[in-house]
Amino acid sequence: MAYEVEPGRFFNIPLKKSSDIDLVKPMETFIKNTFDKTDEDLMKHVREFSTLRRNAVTKPLDKSITSLNSLYQYYDQLTAVSKKVPFREANGAHVSFPWKDSLQKAKFLSSTPKLSIVDGEFERLCVLYNIGALMSQIGSEANLQTDDGLKIAAKYFQESAGIFTYIKDRIMSVAGTESLTADLAPEVLNAYRCIMVAQAQECFFDKASSDANMQKKKEMLAKVAMQASYLYTEAAKAFGQTESNESLNYCQTACNAKKDMFECQAQLYQARAANEGKQFGESIARYRIIEPILKSLSKSSADFLPNFNARKLLTIAVSEKEAAEKDNNFIYNDVIPKSSSLIPISKAAIAKAKPFNENEKLSAKFTDMFASLVPLTVHNALESYEARRKELVERQIERIREQNTLVNGVMSSLNLPAALEDISGSEVPASILEKSRTVVAKGGSAPIDQLLQELPEALARNQELLTESVRILNEEQASDAELREKFGEKWRRKPSAELTSPLRQEAAKYQTIIENAQKADAIIRGKYEENKEGITLLCLPEPQLKNAVPSASPVAALKDHEVVRELRQLCEQVETLKVEREVMETEIKTAQCDLTDKFIQVLAEEGVLNEENISPGELDRIYQPLISQVSESIDRQESIMANVQRASEQFAVLKQQGGGITSREDVLKKMAAGFDRYQELSAHLQEGNKFYGDLTELLLKLQGKCSDLVFARKTEKEELLKDLQQNILSSSSSAAPTEVPAYQREQAVYAQVKKPPARPPQPQQAPATPAQPTPVAASAPEPPKPAPR
Repeated sequence: MAYEVEPGRFFNIPLKKSSDIDLVKPMETFIKNTFDKTDEDLMKHVREFSTLRRNAVTKPLDKSITSLNSLYQYYDQLTAVSKKVPFREANGAHVSFPWKDSLQKAKFLSSTPKLSIVDGEFERLCVLYNIGALMSQIGSEANLQTDDGLKIAAKYFQESAGIFTYIKDRIMSVAGTESLTADLAPEVLNAYRCIMVAQAQECFFDKASSDANMQKKKEMLAKVAMQASYLYTEAAKAFGQTESNESLNYCQTACNAKKDMFECQAQLYQARAANEGKQFGESIARYRIIEPILKSLSKSSADFLPNFNARKLLTIAVSEKEAAEKDNNFIYNDVIPKSSSLIPISKAAIAKAKPFNENEKLSAKFTDMFASLVPLTVHNALESYEARRKELVERQIERIREQNTLVNGVMSSLNLPAALEDISGSEVPASILEKSRTVVAKGGSAPIDQLLQELPEALARNQELLTESVRILNEEQASDAELREKFGEKWRRKPSAELTSPLRQEAAKYQTIIENAQKADAIIRGKYEENKEGITLLCLPEPQLKNAVPSASPVAALKDHEVVRELRQLCEQVETLKVEREVMETEIKTAQCDLTDKFIQVLAEEGVLNEENISPGELDRIYQPLISQVSESIDRQESIMANVQRASEQFAVLKQQGGGITSREDVLKKMAAGFDRYQELSAHLQEGNKFYGDLTELLLKLQGKCSDLVFARKTEKEELLKDLQQNILSSSSSAAPTEVPAYQREQAVYAQVKKPPARPPQPQQAPATPAQPTPVAASAPEPPKPAPR
């Protein structure tokens, strides 16, 4: 029978089966035509993907987590690759996915019904079907005698129910007018959902009923059991709405049996609760409901409820009923209501179908096999988009920082807000003390001094790396030029100047970056020297700081003046403005949008990709609200700062009337300006330190590329030199001398008399003047010597 009933009482949904198909050729063709890629690594991943499908859907799977993980891996890879290699008839990889019916088996002279569709979405839903089915099987295999086993079973049943709900809602739009197999009919999928939720509720009931503490809460157990009965009723109805099938009819009957079983459990626990509450009439009425149902189950439920002993439970129920009737007759005389007048038992819904999230990966560790599968057009479009995005972000951040610098400069020049806190003329303003504490908490000037000392070292280290990279390129190029000049046309390999041009361009770019960074470091050092006095004052302990600030004649009468109140409000608005801009800057930096999928989709649908038509709209959608906030902030700043300057001038007039405090204001202004510069320099120096660290990594990569190139060129040079030497030796050995001296001929002849020649003799010409032979020792002939001049 296709639909199994486990001896452990839970139902298993059978797996669908597919046959092996050729994925490699259609995918390779599509990738080559669409992405213009044929590298071996990518083709290897295509073959691995095909193997992954073969193992997941064509081979038998046991009821284990390992098999489930195999389905997870294939499903995740299929979902990921379908976005890049769509499986469809038009503008996609043409692959027909065949899937057999899991309910209807082959009959005499006929094969198992199956459905084949050229659609990756159909394949995805069928794989998902098997995941839900295997979850039902693993849940049934759990150890139901333990709490952990019941939890595992309930978890898988609820996840399985969510998966079948998801498939039911989508299968018709995918299959269209195709003839669905019986197991994919929406009515069957709905029945699967119902029975999975019912089995999860049953797990919760078993766990609760085995808990000693829960045994005291009989009404709650009755509610849990009644919900299980209700869910099995719904499952029986759902199976009744499917087309007539032996397996499905069997499931409907089994669900009806379980519905009765849990109704008996609910009535039994509710009767016991009534008994404890001395409501014997209700208790007896519920026992009477149970009795006929259990009698019926004891006769017909053996096949459907193998672990349920209806006769035993009937004996217990009858015994408890008789005891209740005895007590009621002799003591309580409680009226026994009709069963129809009893209050229905409430239901406690614990189990629910867990919604399936198609955007989440099922595998614990997922690695996209085709992560590199981005066409060159999309790659270039993404680079252009990223350049646009960075330019926009930097421009907006620069706007914010320019305006903040302007605000800080104006406020420092006006000695605000310190001047408002200084109307007493003796104490150090609270804002100055707060700034001093902030500077001291950050370590004072020591971190800045340390960073200013480290930056030149980091700069020098990066310059050394770059210089070394350029040096090895220059050495290789000089060696290549020397050998090219020596061997001329025989030195047949690509000139170093052409080969190293990209690396030299990259090195030149980094050299420009280093030079600009060096100038920026000098500017930062200059700003530090200009504000060092104010920063040093802020680093002082509070007693010394108070002594360092000159005193002035008091002007306490200005404390409640309307000009002072207005100016104080304006200073608060300025601080609010700066805090808002910090938030804006963070939001602008962190705003992101990955257009890879969009670009790939447009390219696949339209065949062309115009980045200029897409990127501006996406950037506007992401950043326009933030840009509007920046612009609105700048507009508010103009109004606020105009009012600040006006009120400050009025405040200055009032102070002059109360006495001069010029020297005191100068010191306070230095400290206020020093704090602003301290904050700015700390941020810039930390960014600079990170910048040099990142640059070091880039330069190490460049050095590695240069070293790899030089090593490859060295190996190539050695092989070429070896070939040239062999050619020279072979050509010299095959060439004959034009004239051999007489004494050498005679030595050769004499040697031939004494010893066979080691090699064929060289051809000789007759000498112009005969010479007397000169005796020599028997030995091999000496190599030819130049003729005497």
